[in-house]
Amino acid sequence: MAMEGALKYALNSREIKKFLLEWGATLVGFGDVSQGLAGELRHLPVAISLAIRHPSPGRNLIHTPRGPVYSNRYQQVDSKLEQMQKRLVSLLKSRGYRCLAIPPDSHRHDTRFVARLYPLFPHKTAATCAGLGWIGKNGLLVNETWGPRLSWATVLTNAPLEVCTTPYVSGRCGRCRRCVEACPAGAIADREWVRDEGLVPHIDVEACRRQLERNRLLVGEDICGLCILACPRGMYDQAGTIKRKGDVRWPG
Repeated sequence: MAMEGALKYALNSREIKKFLLEWGATLVGFGDVSQGLAGELRHLPVAISLAIRHPSPGRNLIHTPRGPVYSNRYQQVDSKLEQMQKRLVSLLKSRGYRCLAIPPDSHRHDTRFVARLYPLFPHKTAATCAGLGWIGKNGLLVNETWGPRLSWATVLTNAPLEVCTTPYVSGRCGRCRRCVEACPAGAIADREWVRDEGLVPHIDVEACRRQLERNRLLVGEDICGLCILACPRGMYDQAGTIKRKGDVRWPG
């Protein structure tokens, strides 16, 4: 069913979410992001956060003499997210609302003038405000079910949509240190994210960068991903099936 037909008589969060899930999204949420928006974006206070889960690691898990490395870049997933964004933007504009699609991180190589706005708004802000996850100790967006194994996209709008009333404002990693211990660069601080603390560094960016450079000499790409593989939330079993919370034990 076409999105325009499905929402012919109603433009609300529930109906938009229903359609996007049918279209292939794994997660959809709506957040009030009016606080802290850059001046260029203040006219778009509502964020629609979209995510699609990653497949099992498969070929993206590479074994090297120095250990495994993993890439969480899935071109097909990100292309699908962009397709959904385009449909959603078309719908919102047809109803007279303003909007801006922030593409998946891997698709930000854009020479258009509007692309200069993309760095002003991270997907993490949309997802946490929409109640879809928190920022983990590894600096990545972590969902309760799928962990950090998701690709994200955002549409900012001024449409009067119902938003989440229980956003994440702090981390839920608890005593878990798996990503901390898995990081070959020792770049991850064992520290929970708290939104009110602002830009407190949790990751040693330079140490992470040096590790990526070392891996590029081994596999030709600046990838690592061990902190993703280590996270127990959303972990795959040997058959490639996602493990649910009851199947995995981690410190709470």
